[in-house]
Parts: sequence; structure tokens; C-alpha cells
Amino acid sequence: MDTNLFRFGRHLAGLRKKYNWAQDKLALESGLARSYLSGVERGKRNISLRNICILADTLGLPPHELLAFDSSSGMVADAGVAVPCDPYPSLNRAMQKLSDRDQAWMADLVRTLSLRLGHGVLRDE
Repeated sequence: MDTNLFRFGRHLAGLRKKYNWAQDKLALESGLARSYLSGVERGKRNISLRNICILADTLGLPPHELLAFDSSSGMVADAGVAVPCDPYPSLNRAMQKLSDRDQAWMADLVRTLSLRLGHGVLRDE
């Protein structure tokens, strides 16, 4: 077994538990199979950068936090860099689950809020 995979998996499981996410919920919300996620957390499965970003986005964390572990000791390292988390991928996944009618309603809601908050009119691009 690759010790870095094991340490990454242990770190991911620790973050998941720290933020009170059940493994089933994280799998469902991220769109990843629970068996795959379980394998990653146990260090049995390799994980792609794409899936690291998906999990970070789902957890509401910047991707570097998932990679912030010391590969020699397994301890969490301080990345020291503040990277804003992009909310759009998770919003897009959530919107895709809605019906066309509900998507149109949400778009109208966002336009209305934008106007009320003084951000002007949002236009479809």
C-alpha cells in the first residue's frame, strides 16, 4: 500500500468528520460512489486531481486543504496560502438536478436579489 494514499485518505476522513459529513452524504453530494470514497479513505484507491477538487468543493474547502498533510509524518501541514473556494461547480451540479421550471425560477430569484443588492441587471451571456 502506498503510504501517501493512506495518509491522504486518513486526512480526508478526518476533515469529513471534522465538518460532520457522513461518508454516504459526501458521496451523494459529490457524485462519487460511496465504495470509491471508502477506498480512498482507506488508502486502497488512487484519487485524481479532478476528484480532489470535487470533494473539496463539496466540503466547502479550498483544494489545498485536502492536500495539506505532511507526507513524511502524516500530520497536517499548514499551507499558509488563502485560496478562495469557487462555489460555482457545486451550484452548477445542484442546479442540474432541478427541473427546467425550477432552474428558471432560481435564475429569476438571483436576478431579483442582484437588483435589490444594487449589483445591476444580470444578463444572460
